[in-house]
Amino acid sequence: MPTNYGAGMVAAPVVPLDEDSYWADPYPILAELRDRHRSAVEPDGSKVLLRWADAEETKKRAEFVNEGLEYIERRGFRPGDPLYEWRRYSVGARNGEDHRRLRSLVNRALTPRSVDRVREVVYGHVRDLLERHRDAGEFDVRQEIRTVPFLSIVAFLEIEPSEAVAIGQQMAGGAGEAFGPNVTQEIRDRANGVFAALMEFVGELVEARRSRPRDDLLTRLIEAEEDGHRLSHDELIVLFTNIFGGAIETTASLMTSTFLELAAHPDQLALLRADPDGLKRGTIEEVLRYRPGFTSTGNVAVADTRIAGLDIAEGEKISIIIGGPNRDPARYADPDRFDVTRDPTRWSFSFSMGPHFCLGQALARAELQETAAAIARHAHDLELTATPQWLPRVMVNNVDQCPIRYRFEP
Repeated sequence: MPTNYGAGMVAAPVVPLDEDSYWADPYPILAELRDRHRSAVEPDGSKVLLRWADAEETKKRAEFVNEGLEYIERRGFRPGDPLYEWRRYSVGARNGEDHRRLRSLVNRALTPRSVDRVREVVYGHVRDLLERHRDAGEFDVRQEIRTVPFLSIVAFLEIEPSEAVAIGQQMAGGAGEAFGPNVTQEIRDRANGVFAALMEFVGELVEARRSRPRDDLLTRLIEAEEDGHRLSHDELIVLFTNIFGGAIETTASLMTSTFLELAAHPDQLALLRADPDGLKRGTIEEVLRYRPGFTSTGNVAVADTRIAGLDIAEGEKISIIIGGPNRDPARYADPDRFDVTRDPTRWSFSFSMGPHFCLGQALARAELQETAAAIARHAHDLELTATPQWLPRVMVNNVDQCPIRYRFEP
């Protein structure tokens, strides 16, 4: 499809998002495109950035903001749909001063030090999962790992387990497909059901904490104030939903990828096993780089501008496929090699950057690091018993299965 690609009108390369073979292993395709071009287009003609420097510049320039409601409107959601109304108040869909206000209020309640409380909880749940299957010595991580981030976020947010059981069952079907590129009416109906139940659940928690405050995150969010402003009722429900719901599906995917890559790279697991506390951070930064939780991120231009040799019109969408910058050799030496000894301070693009740097990244990193440490100490002789297949046309990267065999060590 032709687009303004540098000087004159030429045919831009297409990222084959409509082909299953791309999703099975996108990285060689992205590498070939990135080596030859600064950008490409999606099958619908939307422009895509491929290189680290351009992706970083986009996230830092004022001419680009996060996609708002138009992101889910393109996926068929309309006003009145529970997911649409959730997105309306989501911090990820806000920009400018409104976004800064919301983040500032949340940061007063969600401090980096507070996430350390979840480490022991996550480590214990992963160890328990491994011990529970010790006799068989095998299980499917993809099927069973989801309980770990769910129980961990329940403990972190100090929600009573009895309060969370019902919503946990409602969320089991997931809603991540609603943010992917191939949304059907069935997916929309399922996502609307999940978000309706989740917001009702959080709304009941809000009312309970207003009448009976606790020393917990939700009460702190209710009480958080800046320059005389507090969160509105709808903002409060959606923000807490962001933290609660967002900490489960993507984290479960990344926990699965941690098992998968350590099983697939026994030499790297041996390094981690020799020094779990010293290398758990580097291991997780490498998992995040090598297998990002999200497939892409989008921005909208708020003014006519130019980037990566492209003319971008006001209101035009531009995407970053995260696997492109995450394996850019201009940033990472030998980028297709999984290496847990890389410098962990050299962050990848997986949690984005700039004003919309992931609100829950510190919590996710703590959970994933303890998952890696538990694997190193308790899952010896770890191996895959079948080849996982990456699911096509998704927003949250997931495999169809991740069956492992191991020997449990107390």
